[in-house]
Amino acid sequence: MEPTVDPHEAIRKEIGRIRIIDTHEHLVSEQERVATEVDPLSQFFLHYASSDLVSAGMSREELDFIRDPNKPLEKRWERFAPYWEKIKNTGYAKAINLAIEGLYGIEELNEDTYVDLTWKMRKVNKEGLYRWVLKERAGIELSILDDERVDVDRSLFAPVLRFEEFIMVRDYLGLKELEKICGAPIHTFTDLLRGFRAYFEKSKESIVGVKIGLAYSRPLRFEKVTFGEAEGVFNRIYSQRNFIKVWIRGHKLRTPAPLSMEETRPLQDFMVHYLIQMASKQGLPIQIHTGLQEGNANIVRNSDPTLLTNLFLEYDQARFDLFHASYPYTSEAAVLAKNFQNVYLDMCWFHVVSPYKARETLKEWLDTVPSNKILGFGGDYRFVEGVYGHSRIARRNIARVLMDSVDAGDMKLKEALKIADVKQGLA
Repeated sequence: MEPTVDPHEAIRKEIGRIRIIDTHEHLVSEQERVATEVDPLSQFFLHYASSDLVSAGMSREELDFIRDPNKPLEKRWERFAPYWEKIKNTGYAKAINLAIEGLYGIEELNEDTYVDLTWKMRKVNKEGLYRWVLKERAGIELSILDDERVDVDRSLFAPVLRFEEFIMVRDYLGLKELEKICGAPIHTFTDLLRGFRAYFEKSKESIVGVKIGLAYSRPLRFEKVTFGEAEGVFNRIYSQRNFIKVWIRGHKLRTPAPLSMEETRPLQDFMVHYLIQMASKQGLPIQIHTGLQEGNANIVRNSDPTLLTNLFLEYDQARFDLFHASYPYTSEAAVLAKNFQNVYLDMCWFHVVSPYKARETLKEWLDTVPSNKILGFGGDYRFVEGVYGHSRIARRNIARVLMDSVDAGDMKLKEALKIADVKQGLA
């Protein structure tokens, strides 16, 4: 008689052993990190949890103070502590506590532990930190890095680039900066496109994809505009050169203001289409920020993934990776991935935004979308401890969803284990 298999234990073991392909990180170089005298307030509140602090009532001045490593740690803690109590219920805070418990052996960040935690962080803040956290503790095989760097440790990272300096140029001084990047003069719109293509061709062998993060500054609807419409915007930007020349000659005239976002939108739209065309031709996936934006006081409607539908229709050979589960547009994202062969769903960042909503969304997606189109984890952190804390929440979330599906009879154990495997794209 064969021994009975505990499905929960089988799933936990499978999820625990998987080597993760991490779809998205913003980590600074290890060299930069280890050159910093770290402490929990200056590191763990670089982003995400800092937004919760502001949402809970902390002023920007207080936030700058508590993150300043040159200020006395004790004084910073006094300012920080009341707000920490208000946000400890959030996914961002849970990831921090999981990280310090798993990496530093301290149960949670509090008044009794922050000094000890500081010394423990400084003890391991040396060369090899990233390998220890990412490879050994988090079980990450490779992380895709969005940091505008291609000179990275290829055993840990694979880079993407954004090319936003070409897409978002709005004044003549910006064109002069692009000339430095391209190594060639830019006098016409054709020159700009030629330089953009040359820079892309130079970069393509060093990257594994391109990133579009424009939802922080404008809606994700990129219209199909003509060459002439885009050229007209370029010519308006280029015409500022006469003011620049006068300014350079010493006359006390201020430089003209950049064109507005609305005025330059036709140029932006053209350049986004141009980038997608180049990426698609090279077989490079296009990662797009959709859904919730980091920070406070953003316009979430800018990042509705359905605004991208015209791109999905036109570029059917491209591969589009919708970031952050498109939260709160998670169901809309599922419909897009179900309808379009070239659309994939990415849960990067999402498990710490709302662990509960991430589980609910994953269950919905597994009922709706082929499992190979679901990418289950991207840490999306600027400090390495956050990646580890996030990975623990993600593994737990994925395991719970699969366990619940097996318990409910929605899938067999064998199917759940197959879906969990990294080769199926879930983790």
